[in-house]
Amino acid sequence: MEYLVANGLGGRPKLALLLTVMGLTGCTALNPPPPATASAAPPPPPAPPTIAASPLPGNPAAQGALGNAFYTGEGAPQDYGKAAFYFNKAANQGDVNSQYMLGTMYKSGKGVPQSDSDADYWYLQAANQGNAQAQDDLGDAYTYGQGVAQSDATASTWYQKAADQGNADAENSLGFNYDLGKGVPQSYDKAAALFKASAEQGNAKAEHNLGDYYDRGLGVPQSYAQAVYWWTLSAQQDNAEAQDNLGNAYHLGQGVAQDDVKATYYWHLAAMQSNVPAQYSLGTAYLLGQGVAQDPEKAAYYFMLAANP
Repeated sequence: MEYLVANGLGGRPKLALLLTVMGLTGCTALNPPPPATASAAPPPPPAPPTIAASPLPGNPAAQGALGNAFYTGEGAPQDYGKAAFYFNKAANQGDVNSQYMLGTMYKSGKGVPQSDSDADYWYLQAANQGNAQAQDDLGDAYTYGQGVAQSDATASTWYQKAADQGNADAENSLGFNYDLGKGVPQSYDKAAALFKASAEQGNAKAEHNLGDYYDRGLGVPQSYAQAVYWWTLSAQQDNAEAQDNLGNAYHLGQGVAQDDVKATYYWHLAAMQSNVPAQYSLGTAYLLGQGVAQDPEKAAYYFMLAANP
């Protein structure tokens, strides 16, 4: 589902009167990575060329520290080229932080030519030494097929390694894969457990996804109140899908007292982030004067936004 918050579920009826007149509905879903065709046993990324040769290896801890100084601009003038130079020297001697940082620099093209495959190579080196963030980033690379052959199974393997170390992003991504059965057997129970572990660390996407699970009773007991609780936490971190869902909850009075003023407040927050269901709901509210003063021009404006995302 493109909208579970991977990277919620299900939909809700919108405003009853307009639905009767127009026969339209809106929905939100879990926030995922986009779907892709699975590939079996993809080869690892090839090694990139070294940035510079040196007759003497030098101290990798010092090189990594100097790379950090040049990268952050703390203790030395910020210089991504010099940061990459020193990270490369340390990374080739097995310094795990330098391997990860060099991967991020290739990913972004800071100080080195942008290259997903070179980024993945260095992520792999760091991931094989147990770096949880590198494992999560490698999972993303296989999910999207960036620099490596796309493979949901391989992505899930790396997400699992990172999730086992408590990485919140990986827990949410792996939960999404269990929700859809992407690269792992489909399981709402496992997805719910992973969303909960990630949400309890404050991951906004997981908070939204867990709210969706409580809303639908997937892997957890159905509870509108719990859904609203988790959506509220996510909405406070500007998650648009959670804001839209809160608008729906207040409009329908599910888990909270019915309140169209609050409904339109949350729809507005989501609409300003280009959330199409919220734009449609807000247009409907202005058309009918529910929670806001009736205004056909504003209604048409938000319908236009929803019609042309």
